[in-house]
Amino acid sequence: MEMQWKHAVCLHTGEYFHGPFETTDKQLPMILLMSEGRTRTLDERCLKFLNTYAENFITIDFAKINKGRIDPSVVEFFNPVVMIPVERYYVSQMAELRGHSMDDRRYMWKVEY
Repeated sequence: MEMQWKHAVCLHTGEYFHGPFETTDKQLPMILLMSEGRTRTLDERCLKFLNTYAENFITIDFAKINKGRIDPSVVEFFNPVVMIPVERYYVSQMAELRGHSMDDRRYMWKVEY
């Protein structure tokens, strides 16, 4: 949101079915970051819904990135360690395509807040 000045919502897939799923349609762009660990069933439920009712989404799946290399007993603790750099790379590519630097800010670090 802040790096590309895009109206967006970041939420956990458990929260998605508390109402935001009502905004889903075939045009709405979405990115699903699928985790490994105890909350993966929520992500799988979301993916099933998106496959049925959406068309404009991509999925970045930690399980495909991890390929079983991290022990299942601790894998969920590594989701952010791996996924945050992946997400940042994705945003940097968006910045390049849009010609909008990730460093451009209107307010952050510029005004008192």
